[in-house]
Amino acid sequence: MQKFDQLFDRAAPLIAAGDHQRDALPRDGGRWPVSVALRPPMDDLLSRHLDDLTAEAADLAGPDHWHTGRLGSAHLTVRALEGHRAVIEPHDPAIQRYQSALDRAGAGPTRFRVAGLTLTPGTVMACAFPLDSNADDLMDRFAVELGPDDWFERPHGRRDIWYLNLLHFTTAITQPGKLIDWVAAHRETEFGAVTIRAPELVRFRYCAGPRPHMRPEAMRAL
Repeated sequence: MQKFDQLFDRAAPLIAAGDHQRDALPRDGGRWPVSVALRPPMDDLLSRHLDDLTAEAADLAGPDHWHTGRLGSAHLTVRALEGHRAVIEPHDPAIQRYQSALDRAGAGPTRFRVAGLTLTPGTVMACAFPLDSNADDLMDRFAVELGPDDWFERPHGRRDIWYLNLLHFTTAITQPGKLIDWVAAHRETEFGAVTIRAPELVRFRYCAGPRPHMRPEAMRAL
């Protein structure tokens, strides 16, 4: 939990002061990149629990923040591959290479325990812990199979935590103190375990409405 504790300690004062990060609609080359992600099944009990937690966090944060942990949106990122692209053709050569690398990396089911919430400067986050070596092995094999296509994350080094973001902040937080206290009260709460069948190559699209969010959409190279 040490890394998650450090994230909370860094983010809480920024959120209290209104100095938190704020997402904006994506633009080409920016955030919300083409990625490989693990998505909990929508009919899983944990997915419904994450959806409820996301709604609770949003009630405290106020309107217009993105409900990333809602059903159909919650995900664990294995690796980001390139900046956001609004238009991707079905036969795009980069997408074909990414999918080929993922196929070569192979992956059986991955299992996670989700326990505890934390804060980052831009999100409310649920902490995830692998229950076997499959998720970390996938991450490492995929990095090797990508070869030079590993460039996007290479400068940042290997990811060292797994997580599911519940809420991305986009504007002022209505009740920052109550949000911080609510997350603090759930720092060690057990939320359950989940088995995810396979990783997916995904892109993100903005979905408006009463629970706005960036929805991951599975891609498959043709």
